[in-house]
Parts: sequence; C-alpha cells; structure tokens
Amino acid sequence: MLYYLIIGASAAGVAAAETLCQVDPRSQVTILCKESTRPYSRVLLPYLLTGAVEEETIFLSVPEEVKLLTGKEVVRVQPQRREVAVSTGEVFPFDKLLIASGASPVRSKVEGADLPFVFTVRELSDIQGMREWIETGKRAVIVGGGLVSMRIGEALHRLGMRVTFVIGSDRVLSQILDAPASAIVEQVLVERGIEIIKEDEIVQIAEGETHLRSGKRRECTLVAFGKGVRPNVSFLEGSGIETASGIIVDEHQRTNVADIYAAGDVAETLDIAYEERRINALWPVAREQGHIAALNMASLPAIYDGSVARNTLEVFDLPIFTAGMGREEGPEVLREHGKGFYHKLVLDNGMLKGAISVGRVRDEGLYLFLIRRRGGVSSFVDRLLRGTFSYPLLIHRWWFPLE
Repeated sequence: MLYYLIIGASAAGVAAAETLCQVDPRSQVTILCKESTRPYSRVLLPYLLTGAVEEETIFLSVPEEVKLLTGKEVVRVQPQRREVAVSTGEVFPFDKLLIASGASPVRSKVEGADLPFVFTVRELSDIQGMREWIETGKRAVIVGGGLVSMRIGEALHRLGMRVTFVIGSDRVLSQILDAPASAIVEQVLVERGIEIIKEDEIVQIAEGETHLRSGKRRECTLVAFGKGVRPNVSFLEGSGIETASGIIVDEHQRTNVADIYAAGDVAETLDIAYEERRINALWPVAREQGHIAALNMASLPAIYDGSVARNTLEVFDLPIFTAGMGREEGPEVLREHGKGFYHKLVLDNGMLKGAISVGRVRDEGLYLFLIRRRGGVSSFVDRLLRGTFSYPLLIHRWWFPLE
C-alpha cells in the first residue's frame, strides 16, 4: 500500500485525491490543509459576500476515504527522509507527494495595512470580516484593478457602498485587456458611479481615510487589496525542488525530485499560446493538472499538454472573454469595434494566438479550441472576428476541405 500525501486542499489537491481514490483505492490518501475550515471554492467568495450563494454551497466535496487534516500549515519538505513537517511540530511521511499549495495575496507594506478594516480577498475569513465593516459604513477603497479587485468591487457596490479603485497602471484589467477594451470597461464603471484613480497608489491608511502618492485622500470604512498573488513555495527552501516563479514541472507534473509532483496555482507548466512556462491560475486548469499528477503518481502514465490562459466573466453586467495572447500587439492583429463592444484577434503566421471580446461574447470554446489546435485560421479569420464562424462550419471545413 502506498502513502500519498497532498499539500493543499483547493482545486488541484482535491482533484488529485479524487483520482487517486479511483485508480488506487487500496492506498492511503492524506490532504494537509493550512486553513482550519474544510476546503472551499475561492472563486465564489465575492458571490458569498453579496448573498448570491449560500456559505454551505462553496465547500468542496472530498472523498470519504481521504484523510483531510485541517490547520496543518507546511513549513518544510524533506525529500531524503520522505517527510513533510507542519507548524504544529508534527511530521507526515509519504511515498508520493503532491504539492498543490496554491498562491497567497501579496501583502501590502503600506502603513496602516494591518488595521482591522483592511482586507485581502483570498480566504473565507476575509469575507466574514468584511461583513461587519459593510454594515458600519458606506465607503470602500479597492487597491488594484485586476480580476479579484473587479469582483470584490462589484460585490461591494451591489451592497450599497460607494467604491473607489486605486490602480497603479494606466487602465483596469491591464493583465488581460488592451487599452481599447479597458476603455469600454471603465466607461461602464463610471456610468455606475464608480471612481477610478489610475497611475497612483496608496501610501498610508489611517482611521477612516486613505492617503495617495499624488496627495489625494479618500474616505473609507473598508479597504480591500486585490493586487496580485505569489505561489506558496517558501516552505520548499532547502528541499532541492526547483522553482522559478513557481515550481518547475515536466509534462507529467513531476518536479526534479523523484516521487514529488506539483499542480495548480503553484506549478509552472506550458502555456500553449505563449509557448513558454507560465502559471495559469484557473480553476479548471488546476483540476486538470491535479488529475494528471495523480495518474502519474499511481504509475499510470499521462501527459499534460499545457493550458491556455482564459477568462469568461461579467463586470457590472458587461460580458468579457479573453484568451491566450489577447492583450498583445503585433503585425497580425485584427479588430472590430462599435458602441459598447470590441473584438480583437491576435495571429502569428496565420495561427490564432489570442482573442478579446467585450460586450458581445459567443462561442468562447471555439476560440480556445483553435488556439490549442495551433492550426491556420487565415481562410476564415474575418468571419471569426465578426463572430459568425461556428463549430458546424469548422467541422464542415475538416470533412470537406476542398469546398
């Protein structure tokens, strides 16, 4: 009987545990969970804040045969001894280890960031803490203009708070959108009464007020930092496991150390569009990597082909879809735009590399399929840009290529 140990109880860790229970039911699977609560979906936290979902619905189902240990923060991995040490002083042995430790918010060093009304948005306790301050005031300052910031800003706005975004870059959603697409999003925010302060930053948080580098001040009863995360790899120091931004793995999700694997937001894998190693911190990507890692841990060879970064979301009821290298520029860029909508395709030698759709989103899966397939799209790119190309037409071209 093998002893499988998993560090982390989010998407990748739970998916791996499910797979191991299916393919090697006689072995022992143990998950070490840093938080004291059972595993849950972080993606749903903003919706929990507004009441759009009930708290019980955010928790993940873990197979009954899995030994789930909460409140176990890993502090050290010792490959030679095949042991993992946690903050309580306990040590857990393993035959095969999966590191699915995810990522944590970048903690601000701004003066006042430790005040009780200042939050990151990563854990269930953040949402529980925010509720008290929402009830006592009506002014929120959101630091950052990325996906997490947009979701929590929208949630707070729906709860009746006046919201200000303080953004260091020159536009909202700068990590996934180009300037024209961001401009449409910003217009929608402004129409909803949202204030956006760009190319500025908070330098101090005081009781009821934020101070910006520009000299501006904004009242606040709540401050939320949604600006960036870092893979949780600090506990790997001295382990010999190779890391860069995250943990380096091969196409089997294996690290450079025998019998140790990594998956999810902590693992660097192939990005198909960029053709380089990246971390695509997405729920379905994490689950797929966890599944592949588990198969290989159980000596059932499986290959992870890589992922395409993508986002399908609504920002204040504005639908947005991005994929691959959508925000990049270059010689093979096509655009179509009009009132309230924007479409963009990025190509490289006739191959689709990226896409952005704002305002009118359809057939997201088709664009992802074409990027993953790495085939030429030049013959139908105009229809693809306008959104009039579809799966049936693609299948027709495959089966009747001469027509």
